Amino acid sequence: MMKKKRIFALALTSAMLLLTVPAVRGQEESHATVRGAITEDVTSGQIDVGRLLDRFLDRAKIAADAAGIISEADKHRREADRMLKAGRRAEGRAQLRQAGELIAAAAPDRDAKHDDPFLREYLREITAALVALDSPSIVSDSSMVGSGNIGEGISESYPVNPRVALFRDYWLGRGRARLNLGRERLAAYGPMMARIFREEGVPEWLLAVGFVESTYSPAALSPKQALGIWQFIPGTGVRFGLQRTAWTDERQDPVKSTRAAARYLRNLHALFGDWPLAIAAYNTGENRVARIIERTGVRDFWTMAARGLLAPETINYVPSVLAASQLLNASRSMQVGREKSDRLTMKTSRRMDVKIKAAETTNISIARSMN
Repeated sequence: MMKKKRIFALALTSAMLLLTVPAVRGQEESHATVRGAITEDVTSGQIDVGRLLDRFLDRAKIAADAAGIISEADKHRREADRMLKAGRRAEGRAQLRQAGELIAAAAPDRDAKHDDPFLREYLREITAALVALDSPSIVSDSSMVGSGNIGEGISESYPVNPRVALFRDYWLGRGRARLNLGRERLAAYGPMMARIFREEGVPEWLLAVGFVESTYSPAALSPKQALGIWQFIPGTGVRFGLQRTAWTDERQDPVKSTRAAARYLRNLHALFGDWPLAIAAYNTGENRVARIIERTGVRDFWTMAARGLLAPETINYVPSVLAASQLLNASRSMQVGREKSDRLTMKTSRRMDVKIKAAETTNISIARSMN
């Protein structure tokens, strides 16, 4: 009994020492989290001293790791502030991106820091600063914004390479039924989506992301629980303001989810400075792209793809979006005939597997068929 009391006293003493250390940016809330965990166990009257100590040490380690990462990123942020004040905008932007990439790379999937609120908040601050710097160039860099044709200008911005050409042929061939369906749904959703993308400063050709994700289906649900037109997983949806309750899930709301997708794409472009990389990060997660940059120094999607640094799904995802953007609102001469369907069932996943049931069932798997 005395031994347990001593261990408990040691845990409480350690906690008090941690909570009295001067806080780094965001660490105040981390202390509150640790304090809450201890209070919960103490007030419950059912203290498992070993479990309590383990929880405390785990939380303390995560908080310490997060503080160290933020401290390192803050060096780049301070240098960015200095350069921006000196009028060296490009160099300041590069330093901010290094800070953001450092944070994004620090918390891969299944890492305890992946959902750390302080790393998330710091990354949000860095991204907001980059968006503020990039906003004018994002709009002016795209002749497509406000054009009324989501494919206009895409060929000039990103010359067609062989992989994009393959996907273009795919959409005009085996993927024709899905392309027609996408055009039909875009006729209904397109004006609203284009308006939102313009308001957020995102090129309209990126509406093709919604086509590749779900063929613009609000009901599309993947095995990983990604839902809606833009296939947000629950955590990312919450990050961008999409609420979930027992009665509704805003990931299925076409207007709100489109706003969230536009902001997510805008933030990814601000972080990586390149639309193909932003599209890749939308598919695989910004943490994976950031870790590749950190490990290899490569900041170009096509180089990453050629060297096999990304998953095959992502390597195919980007050219698929680029190809679809050219065809969704193409000229009348390029349109293919529409087919009536009495029954339509869709099953969309991140591997872009879609079932279209019309006169017959056609199984489409882009990632598999193009490898």
